[in-house]
Amino acid sequence: MALLRSVRQLILFFFFSVPVAVSDASTALAAQHTALPRVSFAEPVPNVTVAVGRDAALSCVVDNLGSHRVAWVHLDRQMILTIHRQVVARIGRFSVSYDHQRTWHLHIRGVQQEDAGRYMCQVNSEPMISQVGHVHVVVPPSVIDEDSSPSQLSVRENVRISLLCRGRGVPSPRVNWKREDGRPLIEGKTVNHQTETGSTKRGDLAGRMIIAQDGEEMIFSKISRTDSGAYLCIASNGVPPSVSKRITLDVEFEPMMFVPHQLLGSPLGGTLILECLTEAHPRPITFWTRTDANNVNGIMLLPSKRLRIDTLHVGYQTQMRLHIHQVEPQDIGHYKCVSKNSLGEAEGSIRVYEMLSTPPPSKQIDGRLTSVTTSTFPPAGAIPSAVNDGDRRPGSNGSSDEFTESDRKGKATHESVLGDQTITYEKNAAKKYNGVVNSRSNGSPSTSTMWLMPSLVICIVWSSFFIMFR
Repeated sequence: MALLRSVRQLILFFFFSVPVAVSDASTALAAQHTALPRVSFAEPVPNVTVAVGRDAALSCVVDNLGSHRVAWVHLDRQMILTIHRQVVARIGRFSVSYDHQRTWHLHIRGVQQEDAGRYMCQVNSEPMISQVGHVHVVVPPSVIDEDSSPSQLSVRENVRISLLCRGRGVPSPRVNWKREDGRPLIEGKTVNHQTETGSTKRGDLAGRMIIAQDGEEMIFSKISRTDSGAYLCIASNGVPPSVSKRITLDVEFEPMMFVPHQLLGSPLGGTLILECLTEAHPRPITFWTRTDANNVNGIMLLPSKRLRIDTLHVGYQTQMRLHIHQVEPQDIGHYKCVSKNSLGEAEGSIRVYEMLSTPPPSKQIDGRLTSVTTSTFPPAGAIPSAVNDGDRRPGSNGSSDEFTESDRKGKATHESVLGDQTITYEKNAAKKYNGVVNSRSNGSPSTSTMWLMPSLVICIVWSSFFIMFR
């Protein structure tokens, strides 16, 4: 069949190209004597670039065509498409048109990838003339699912894994990777690695992640839980639209537990919040247990009027909270937060104790929380006097009524501010106290006056006795 088709096309081509040569000799001679203008092309056949599925058209402009004919030939297929106004090829997508002046158009409807190639516009003149134009068919990118990684992929932590995304299109597409959540794909400075085959691999300094094969393969040398999430491979070649494939990567690992506060205290009747943070994938089963003060008789806790259990899942992280309202004696003891999945389990421990006392009353001083105690000095009368009359206050008239009860008592304030102890006295308290200590009772003679009177009497007696016996 192929041989017969080729022979038919050659016959048609020969028939098309030599009608003038086999015509009547008189007609040829008449044409020579009349010196008709020479057939020529006014402009070249343009090159056309078209996306697959769109329409395209090639134009051939001929001057002085006369009685000659124009044909279109697809050289890459070796196929005659049209002769003058008749379509020869049995492909309904091809058609021809003439503007009745000098331009012949070849129309291709719904261009396919096999329509790309060289198209020749030929005139059966003597000698035959022709010129060639190119049709470039571009194909938007697409992802080959059967040659790419599945849309859902689960792997164990710390293993080597590669994600594939094969693209096709004309021209060949370039594949780029990104995380769906917008986080950076490669953290830190990137470097280029030359492979043995000459291709370039791009990766981070640690070498944990590399991208090879013009972006079609992303390799994790040691997958981590932080690499979990959805990835997008985007294929583009400059022909819209670009196309992407979503690949969800689940990294599986056994549970790990973190306890922010391992020791909590509360008075009876108070409220407590116990918290644990766990990381695990697949998603774990979580629960709370409680033991008594001796760490025995452990029981699983269930929600009640006084107990509320909250669980919040964010990715592979889970926040566990246990709320205890109106703490009772049986709530004192040890608590455990437990996390389990198919790969293992983990637990954390929290001890709850009873707070037996409350802090002393406090007041606000200069914006600081302060505890205050007061003390009072004893009365002046209880302290023995050791001063003379010269230390008396002028104008006392020997009376002690000048000192009121408040003068005999000094007031001191003891302040405790954030553990530092300072003592400040009420203004003039020390001065008043010293005045009381240095005062004497009204009318009491001094020690020197008590010895002066007997001395004077003795002196007078001795003087009289000496005069009488002289």
